[in-house]
Amino acid sequence: MVYRLAGHSGTVRMRGFDQGVYYGHILSGSSGGIPSCMESATGGMGVSVSFPQGAGFKKIARNEPVVIDYAGVIDGYMVDQTRVYCIGWLPDKLVRAHETALRIQEAVKQLAVPGALCGDIYRQAVNLAAASGFGEHFMGYSEPVPFIGHGIGIELNEWPVLAPGFKTPLEENMVIAIEPKFIFPEGVVGVENTCVVGERGLETLTLFDENIIYLE
Repeated sequence: MVYRLAGHSGTVRMRGFDQGVYYGHILSGSSGGIPSCMESATGGMGVSVSFPQGAGFKKIARNEPVVIDYAGVIDGYMVDQTRVYCIGWLPDKLVRAHETALRIQEAVKQLAVPGALCGDIYRQAVNLAAASGFGEHFMGYSEPVPFIGHGIGIELNEWPVLAPGFKTPLEENMVIAIEPKFIFPEGVVGVENTCVVGERGLETLTLFDENIIYLE
């Protein structure tokens, strides 16, 4: 209701065959580790095999990550944002992985200056994930998706893509969603923000607490 009153169209345009979501994904616990046909680190069970993305019928439990990955739309233009919540407390492993995702995000922001190549930024992010000890869970498990960020505008997933082999140089004022995430059988942690390429790197447009938000 808040989204609609603020001007959200109620639909999210996507690039790709037979793809679509409502506002985005709300995934709790193990449902966060279920991939979908969408090229994304997360997918979710969905309500049926005919629409296998997003929330299904699993109930949110205590002490598990709840991931809210929503796209805001106003005047046809989008932002993409992910935050992690928990009712109770998360295991130390997930907390440390989330902190690693935040560090990777900050490194990407510094690297993503005009002229930087998308593939080079991706490789640096993967190296940081590997050095953390959580590399095999970075951007998917056990089949990670090969990107850490994507262009966004009138479609959710536009070019350029921060992906291996993508030699497109970034340009000032490009809008990019970066989403370093770690996927475990017990759930997902990480972050996503929409940013604009500035002279000194990425400037964040989606401003909200990036730490795990605990609820009691």
